[in-house]
Amino acid sequence: MKVVYSAPNRAHHYGYARDLHQAGMLKSFVCGFSRFSPRAPIPEIGTALKRVDMVQTIYMASLKLRMGHFVSDELAHWAKIQLDQRARQSLEGADLFLFYNGCGLNSARHFQRNGGITIVEAVNSHVLVQEQLLREEYQRLNLAWRPFHIRETRRRVAEVEEADYVLLPSTFVARSFLSKGISANRLLLVPYPMQKIAGTSAGVPAHKNDDAVFRVLYVGSISVRKGLSYLIEAFRRLKYPKRELWIVGPVARPSGLENTALPEGVKFFGPLKGEALKAVYLQATVFCLPSIEEGLALVLSEALSHGVPVIATENTGIEDLLVDGRGGMTVPIRDAVAICDCLKRLAEDKWLLEKKRHEAGEWASCVSCNGRDTTTVSATLSRTYHQHRSYQESIWKR
Repeated sequence: MKVVYSAPNRAHHYGYARDLHQAGMLKSFVCGFSRFSPRAPIPEIGTALKRVDMVQTIYMASLKLRMGHFVSDELAHWAKIQLDQRARQSLEGADLFLFYNGCGLNSARHFQRNGGITIVEAVNSHVLVQEQLLREEYQRLNLAWRPFHIRETRRRVAEVEEADYVLLPSTFVARSFLSKGISANRLLLVPYPMQKIAGTSAGVPAHKNDDAVFRVLYVGSISVRKGLSYLIEAFRRLKYPKRELWIVGPVARPSGLENTALPEGVKFFGPLKGEALKAVYLQATVFCLPSIEEGLALVLSEALSHGVPVIATENTGIEDLLVDGRGGMTVPIRDAVAICDCLKRLAEDKWLLEKKRHEAGEWASCVSCNGRDTTTVSATLSRTYHQHRSYQESIWKR
């Protein structure tokens, strides 16, 4: 079986391409990640790489130059269309076409007409669920709502409706597609591979938060999607003599904090990497991710890999990382009271805190993530291909 895989960036997509190549399944990896990035090379897959990065590179530049939403949205849309056009040129001789949502509508239609199997990859919830959640959040914060790019949205919806299957990273994402009428037998759940962060060791890493400060850590962009206002309100409600909230990450516009008064103890660090980022993890008591919507937040595995217990909303994919709540706690979205209750329990119950920390340490020492399903994308695609072909053959024989 030969697979053509199309994706606009690096993220986990490089890992998927390597996995497919190692399994002897990768025909072409059509990728939009800029060749000018020092992280661009992927020599393991050789000539299977087909880089289509001109428009995507201009799009990334438009974000850095803050050229405006209209320009950036149009560039992002056309970058995906460019990937779609290039992918079609690689499909001859392939058996299966896997493509990132928005990057393969025309190629998928052509491929299906010629008997190929198509799988659209969705890294977030269904685009209409995303839009609804974010529209609601903007309204709650009294911020001007800017609808999603309409042509991009239509393409994404059409791809999901027409593809044979949808590849998803979490149970939360699967629920969003079920809510939009997508049949469960078309959904393929494959959580991203979670590995220990370099430099962490088995068991609980040596923490440096021995200053009696109950320190809450957040790492990620400061944006409306991340729901930081609820974490700040929860922190405001937390009554504890020595407490701090450390916020690490770049500031978006809008941030969602425009009308939020900051309580004492909140500290902003900006983006951190490498040893600087590791240092804040090691000084954290607990990690909190209050996101309104995410497919599967990799930052949760970062925290767990440093032995830090996590508190996260049910819309982050946390249930696919933890088993029976080991190493963390789950809360509803937009619920500062629930977040505060979790923080209070950990702050006041030292035994519970140490138990959660120990469980996080166990997670860090086990790449299978406490028994979580670690099926690779190549194994999933291979199984799906053979099942699909068997089903088609049974139909033909009737």
